[in-house]
Amino acid sequence: MPASSRDAAAADAPGNVRADVCVIGSGIVGLINTMALAKRGLTVVCIDQPTDKQQQSYKVGESLLIFSNSFLRTLGELDDSLNQSFQKAGFWMAHGLEGRKEFDGSVSEWGFQSKLPERWYDKFNNALFPRVMFQDSQIVRPEIEAELRERARKMENVTLLDDTGLVRDIELGDDDTDHVITWVSRNKKQTGEISARWMVDCSGRARLLARKYDHDLPLDEEFRTTAAWAQFSHCTDDLFDERWAYKFPDGDVAHRDRNTLHLWGQGYWIWVIRLAGDRVSIGVSYDRGRPPEDGNAREVFWKVLRRYPMLDWLKEENVLEFSAYRDVQHCTDTFVSPSRYAMVGDASSIIDAYYSQGISLSMTVSWHIANIAQRDVQLDTLDLDYVNHVNRAATADWRIMRSMVRSKYSPAIADSRFFILDHLLDLTIFGAAMLGRFRSARWLIETGGRTSAETTEHAELREGLSRRLFLSQSAPWHRLDPHVVAGAVERWHRSLERRAIWRLENKVELPAVKAGLRAHGAVPGIWKLPLKQRAEHVDITLPAPTSEPEFLQVRGDEHRPVHMAVSGTALLTLASVATLVDIADTQVRRLRGLAGARRRRKSGW
Repeated sequence: MPASSRDAAAADAPGNVRADVCVIGSGIVGLINTMALAKRGLTVVCIDQPTDKQQQSYKVGESLLIFSNSFLRTLGELDDSLNQSFQKAGFWMAHGLEGRKEFDGSVSEWGFQSKLPERWYDKFNNALFPRVMFQDSQIVRPEIEAELRERARKMENVTLLDDTGLVRDIELGDDDTDHVITWVSRNKKQTGEISARWMVDCSGRARLLARKYDHDLPLDEEFRTTAAWAQFSHCTDDLFDERWAYKFPDGDVAHRDRNTLHLWGQGYWIWVIRLAGDRVSIGVSYDRGRPPEDGNAREVFWKVLRRYPMLDWLKEENVLEFSAYRDVQHCTDTFVSPSRYAMVGDASSIIDAYYSQGISLSMTVSWHIANIAQRDVQLDTLDLDYVNHVNRAATADWRIMRSMVRSKYSPAIADSRFFILDHLLDLTIFGAAMLGRFRSARWLIETGGRTSAETTEHAELREGLSRRLFLSQSAPWHRLDPHVVAGAVERWHRSLERRAIWRLENKVELPAVKAGLRAHGAVPGIWKLPLKQRAEHVDITLPAPTSEPEFLQVRGDEHRPVHMAVSGTALLTLASVATLVDIADTQVRRLRGLAGARRRRKSGW
């Protein structure tokens, strides 16, 4: 169908609409897709009919990380709202707090503070850049979705059917015909059709297209997780006393509660996400095969929380809403189909809430979908190589994130060296993505998400990002096949896990370790670990520099900031050396154990 016939959404009759793209679902992912596609000059119909309960649901308090923040502030035009949300200081992981009344020396910790030094702000040429690039928030979903809904409703080329109906049937079009989506209202009294060149499924766990066209990726049964969470009211600042403060070597203080806080136990973890309005989201995610307590999800939730005296202020009477997913994980084998439909958000994949990667992965995949759909609609060219690359790289990213989570559910989490090295490997992946984050932030800020506002430089940025805006395609491994990268990361996590389990089984006791990282001091003193193996506890936090060489200072309009360009290589080198030391140390311990066993046999023991 020629592009000229798709210039505007046209109503043939009440309930019958035509558009370039039909977005199914009006949650946060569906609304961002709707606005992003409309800003590309496409006509968009967004259809949904959520119940009042669904619209008003508190949902999970979302912590924004990696790519989420930049897309929401720019494409969603939410800069002011995110500034008014709870400002996230970073992320903080801990193991060993169970049964303790403070983060004492027996608790292992890994934290990263994203707050920038004040001296950095004078260097930025655009005041919006540091907010888009660095200033993460923790948001209340229904409030943000309500704002996005109103913004989308006011866009000229958007038809928002968010109170209309549910998709009843889909007839796929071919190269020359549109898809036809038939909908019906919940009360069955209204029906209609939407004709569209493209469909984007953002229906969440309903997974409309994945189920209809059998796109489930088979998962192994040995790693399945359940998640239960609640949002609480009356969670005021005074509940987070001095016990929640961590002091850096140079006197700087981090407040753990102002981070996205993750507390690990045996086969489970807890998230603590503070929100605006004295609210907090608390969740417990656990291995279904090894539940930490008996009972249903709600019973397990409360039993696990009661293991933590520092959370004794959580009361049943302050629960605003409780929810649970018995089986969290799933993934599609396709994110973008050559048949001109796509699946994104929970409609395509979900792993675990750890690192808050759900929206982040959704935002990047959505950006690629917009590139593909725009070119097809406006130039009548479907780039199948790009489609294939997105499917491979997005699936590889899902594998990478799943391996990060899976390893930590194992008993190895009790080994302090594993706790640090496994998180260091995660940091290597995220650190390597910083250049892609920088370039996508530049493109989003300077174009507003509109290709009509692109300069030649912006077009080149977008072309490069179309290949590399993936965790599995960051430098220095960007020239490798995405699944080769994912496989290497999975094997690395498993090798760290195996050595840790050997140490635990052989009663090798290592000191608890603390590592606090900052944006201007993002390297832990890993070399201290083998030197202080007999200490009671070790802090490998390093003092942050008070200044940087001029060539390392960021303005926000560079093509390739030096330290972001080399961050992946530097962290990969550090993680590799630390892993080699771990391999050598564990092998020495094994040999000593074998030698000791031989001596005991010879002496008749």
